[in-house]
This record gives sequence, C-alpha cells and structure tokens, in this order.
Amino acid sequence: MKILQGIRPLTLPLSITPVLIGGFAALESIRSSHIRFVKALCVSGDMACRHTHYVHEKLSPFFFLMWALCLVVALFLQIAANFANDYSDGMRGVDASRADGAQAAPDDGALGHHDHDIHLAPSSASQSASGPSRLVASGTDPMRVLMASIVSAVLACDAGLAIVMLTRQWWLIAVGALCLLAGWFYVGGKHPYGYRGLGGAAVFVFFGLVATLGTEYVLVSRITAMGVYGAVSAGASACVVLGVNNMRDLRSDAAAGKRTLTVILGRRAASALMLGELLVSMVALCAAVMILKSPLGICGALLAFSIAVVCVNDAWNCGAPDVSDDELASVVDFRAMFHHAIGFSVALTIGYALCITIL
Repeated sequence: MKILQGIRPLTLPLSITPVLIGGFAALESIRSSHIRFVKALCVSGDMACRHTHYVHEKLSPFFFLMWALCLVVALFLQIAANFANDYSDGMRGVDASRADGAQAAPDDGALGHHDHDIHLAPSSASQSASGPSRLVASGTDPMRVLMASIVSAVLACDAGLAIVMLTRQWWLIAVGALCLLAGWFYVGGKHPYGYRGLGGAAVFVFFGLVATLGTEYVLVSRITAMGVYGAVSAGASACVVLGVNNMRDLRSDAAAGKRTLTVILGRRAASALMLGELLVSMVALCAAVMILKSPLGICGALLAFSIAVVCVNDAWNCGAPDVSDDELASVVDFRAMFHHAIGFSVALTIGYALCITIL
C-alpha cells in the first residue's frame, strides 16, 4: 500500500538509536551499583544491606518490558511525525514541485520524506533534486495521511501511558505531550518552526536528550554520565542526517522561502556544521569509553570512527568551493550520503553497546 511509504522505514534508526543507548546506560548504571554494593559488603560485612535499592534495581522482565515500551513510544512518535509532516506540507502545496520530480523518477518506496522533517529522509541519486515521493502531493487522500498520523500518535500515547502507570512517574505525561506538539508544529500550524532554522535544535533535543535520557530515567530513575554522553552522540548524529537532507534540497527550499538552517548558513557553513556534529558525536563516545575503561568499547569507537571518516568526506564534498549550488546535485550522491549518516548512527549504538560488554 502506498500509504505505508509514509512510515519511511530507513529513517527509523534515528528513533531506535537513542532508546537503545539509553537502555545501555541504564544497564551500566545497574552494573555499577552492583559493584559498589559488593565492595560495601566486603568492607562492612553487613549482610543486612542486601535489601537496599540495588535489590530493587536488579534486572528483571519488568526492566525489559519498560525498555520495549520506550522503543514503541519512540518509533510511533516518529511515524506519526512522518505522516503529519507529509500532510501539512502537502496541504500547503509546498511539495508540489518535488512530487512532480518524484513522479518523473519513481521512488523506491523505502526512502523517506522532506528535508526539514524531524524524522528525516534521503533521495536517491536520480531524485537528488526533487526528493522522494510525497503522499499528499502525489495524490493520496489527505485524510488518509492525517488518520495514519493520528493512529500512530494514539499507539505512541498508549505505550507512553502504560509506562506512566507502571512507573508512577506522572510528569512523563507532560514530556509526551511536548513530543507530540513538537512533531506537529515542526511543519504544521501557521508558524512551523522547521521553516525558521530550528530543525536542528529540535532534532538534537528530541532525538538526543529526550529519547536517550528519558529511557534511562524510566529504567533506573536517574541520569548518569554515560547517558549524557550517549544523548549527545545520538542527537548530534541525527543532526548530521538532517544536514544531508537540508543540503539536498538547498535550492528548492530557498526558492520556496523555507529558511532551513542550511539556507540560513549557506552551503559551506552548513557543511562545516556537519563536520562539527560528527566530531561531537565521536568525542562523546570516546569519553564514555574512557570513563568505563572498556576494551571492547575501543573497538566500537574505531568502528564508528571508520564510518565517520566516510561522512566527513561526504560533508567536505558538499562544501567544496569549486562546486556551485546548481552543480551540487550532479556531483554528490545524496542517497549514499544518507546511508553513510544512518550507518554512523547505527555504529554509535554498537559502540555504546560494546562499552558495557564485559570480556
């Protein structure tokens, strides 16, 4: 079904990555608590402390249930935003030119949405100028797209309310409501903030800080240094993917009056920003590896670094001074660039997983 293209499956690692990293941080927090607990027993010999908070924190099916619910929330919030943004831009008519281009070069069905979406997406090499197909702009009933967004949001809310009921953390309702509003007003409403250069900030906050630290807090009721490092890595790597899409649609955005951060900064400065985001992601991962003194974490960092080098080359090519904005689409393979950026996000996840693996 064409409507299912709106899920944009290749973009979903952006919501999976922070939840997994947050869970890894929670696992490391539990392991550290256990180590401190054992050391305290060795020093004091007081076996009565076996009934301290550590016993409550030990791994159980409940822990993994909460982790799975966090993943469901993140995935369906992203899918809801995908459909909502397709609906909003389609109703405004801002996707008309891209839809025409996509019809001329058929979409492969798996690649995603607009340059300025929180959920993000690439175009194929043959679609670099127009981007992939848009549901509403290409003729899909707008109400079907809107209903798909609402259903996805309801599923996310159901999982979120289950978390709230099981953890008794009622303030999480406010966080969930904020996520829903952020997803809608990204390109929805009269004054979408995604058109004002704030897309990167939203991506960093919601695909980095909120998703990662929120997951860790749900699982262990605290935030740790590893969680913070992981949140920074996840958020910055998601911003890299956003930068790829903004770069791809630089000309069309400028012509349509969409002031994405790439339009505001210009191509060369935006390329430099992507380089900085890659650096920040790697520095945060390396800091986590050093703090945990993890040999396997070093292997994970090297894996992420190898893919980061490829992404650096992509960003460097985008900012090349001898390439004009008009020539960019014919010089840069944005589909490959997107895959590299997503691969970097996945490599970061593997790196943080290896950080907590004991030889």
